[in-house]
Amino acid sequence: MIVEVGDRVRFIRSPRENIHLSDGEEGTVWRVTPIGTVRVKWDNGARFDLDPCKDEWEVISNGHKKIEIHSS
Repeated sequence: MIVEVGDRVRFIRSPRENIHLSDGEEGTVWRVTPIGTVRVKWDNGARFDLDPCKDEWEVISNGHKKIEIHSS
């Protein structure tokens, strides 16, 4: 999956506990770490990073700077 800084994303689900997001929450990608963690500023104010190996989300609109993520 290619994720871009500035992309709008929609959270679908995560197997992790203690997250403060509901299915369908939306946010903006502000950083992708070298290991592929997607840092998102969620519209509801939550701070929750997406793990491409564990979490499920979809890109709903594109940003400008392309960063390719490789999941194992």
